[in-house]
Amino acid sequence: MDRLLLVFVFLFTSILSHSQTGFLFVKKGHKKKRTYTEGEHIYLRLQNDNVYYGLITRLMNDTIFLSGRPVPRIAVKEVIIDRKNRKKFQVSTKDFLLITAGVVLVTGGLTLSNQAEFEEALLAGTVIGYGPLALGYLKNIISFKRKKYKIGKKFRLQIIDFYLPRKRAF
Repeated sequence: MDRLLLVFVFLFTSILSHSQTGFLFVKKGHKKKRTYTEGEHIYLRLQNDNVYYGLITRLMNDTIFLSGRPVPRIAVKEVIIDRKNRKKFQVSTKDFLLITAGVVLVTGGLTLSNQAEFEEALLAGTVIGYGPLALGYLKNIISFKRKKYKIGKKFRLQIIDFYLPRKRAF
């Protein structure tokens, strides 16, 4: 009974196991800036300025297979970072109305307490209320994040594949 249970446990664990996949590293010096594995999407610009987009199906012998097409590692000029998942700047109607009410209250409070003239109070309320919205909008438009890794002087590609070579008959 114990042997039968041991056989079933061994078969069950071998079914759930999988092999190690290959890795594609974008490195700057010795530091890894980006890691891609098999099964991820990637944009590559080659030396002849063709842009390839696809799923990394295999990494083997310094060759990147994008959707089955082989691309040599030394032919890659740039790795382009996909930024399609960028969120649009949105403010809900409720938040906008609350900010507008805050601007009115600040303007009214400063004017009624004689701390500022109406124009100065309106300017102060507008800057306090709508300033963070304007900064958030500018942050959404202007991005200082890297858009591509130019392979050459600063960055390099390294492929680690874990495929064992086939045995050759002699």
